[in-house]
Amino acid sequence: MFLGSMSGIVSFIPEKVIGNTHEPPVSITSCELFGKEFAIDTLTTEKKHLELSWEKNTISFSFIGLDYEMPSKNKYKYMLEGADADWSPPTTHHWASYVQLPPGHYTFRVKACNNDGVWSPVGAAISINIIPPFWKTNWFYALCIILILASVYGFIKYRTRRIEQEKKVLEAKVEERTHQLAEKNRDITSSIQYAKRIQQAILPPLEEIKQVLPESFVLYMPKDIVSGDFYWFGEHSNKTIIVVADCTGHGVPGALMSMIGHNLLNQIVLEKGITKPASILNNLSTMVQTALKQGVSTIDTTDGMDVALCCFDKGTGEIEYAGANRPLIIAGNGELKKIDPDKMPIGGTQIDHTRSFTNHSHKLKDGEVIYMFSDGYADQFGGDKGKKFMMKRFLEMLEEIKTRPVAEQESHLQNAIISWRGDHEQVDDILVIGIKV
Repeated sequence: MFLGSMSGIVSFIPEKVIGNTHEPPVSITSCELFGKEFAIDTLTTEKKHLELSWEKNTISFSFIGLDYEMPSKNKYKYMLEGADADWSPPTTHHWASYVQLPPGHYTFRVKACNNDGVWSPVGAAISINIIPPFWKTNWFYALCIILILASVYGFIKYRTRRIEQEKKVLEAKVEERTHQLAEKNRDITSSIQYAKRIQQAILPPLEEIKQVLPESFVLYMPKDIVSGDFYWFGEHSNKTIIVVADCTGHGVPGALMSMIGHNLLNQIVLEKGITKPASILNNLSTMVQTALKQGVSTIDTTDGMDVALCCFDKGTGEIEYAGANRPLIIAGNGELKKIDPDKMPIGGTQIDHTRSFTNHSHKLKDGEVIYMFSDGYADQFGGDKGKKFMMKRFLEMLEEIKTRPVAEQESHLQNAIISWRGDHEQVDDILVIGIKV
């Protein structure tokens, strides 16, 4: 639909004469815009440039070559710079249309040719600028980028502020919880320290042991504040009994078991007068099972202890030994002698009324040293490769130090295990007793 037009001669090229041949001048006579209706207040003869909005982007040009001899044979070629890549093929039509031109700068050029085939060298031209909509302008793009960057920056600042606020809240909660935990830890540690004093009070004093067994040492190294390893010492009917026990677990659970074991040994030896090692262990196992209601209660208590027990007869100079998973080592002039224990613990859920420990006897010779110990020393990790100390290395060390004074033996064993452990954590309670006759 024709909605608006501009008519008139936009440009005029005077006639030129080359020999006897005339070059027809060419003029753009009108420019029609298809789209929204518009008004123009200037003739196109006076215009060299048009400014159009993006809505008026469908344009039709009319043009005429002024050669009056044979005007029907006039030919034209045209191009719209910015839209066409080259001139159009020669045609007798004197109009050209362009539909939906995108915003931008264009120049419409047209040339004419007369019946002799002579083309106008310059032709006519008009420049057109189609103004883009505001949302396709550079300033709008720049504004959008600024708004996006400002939004991202604002969001980041908002999130950062929120995170900082949440961090402060979390830090306050962590600090409060840490303070609470520190208080609870102090309370628990204080309680365990008090339990340690009770356990130390129950253990036989080393001075009392040395009065009866002057050439002896006790290396006692709990893993935690309180220990699951304990030693017991008692005398009855001219016999001296000494016990090394390794209770299930360590720390507070082990310490509770050690107190039970210590109390039961008092009853068996000092109250009942039982001094035979195997009989002591048989009674101890039964009484532990009874005390913990093992096998007869819905409470699953598998706790028990491993024990090495020796009885010294002052009259005969003999020792008797019985063991529950803990051996006895006798070091004399020759190689170390190892007396193996019975492979069963004291207590536990395996209720066996026929369980009976074996009694071993040995005639002591001058200079011999007996060793009893828990498994903590041999099981300690350390060394260059972080491996266990192992029983073999432990026995080799006993063979090496057996002739030294007992105080020196204790110092050597303590320094050796500390050096072996290095930066590793102590894995279990350590208890070694050595007695030289």
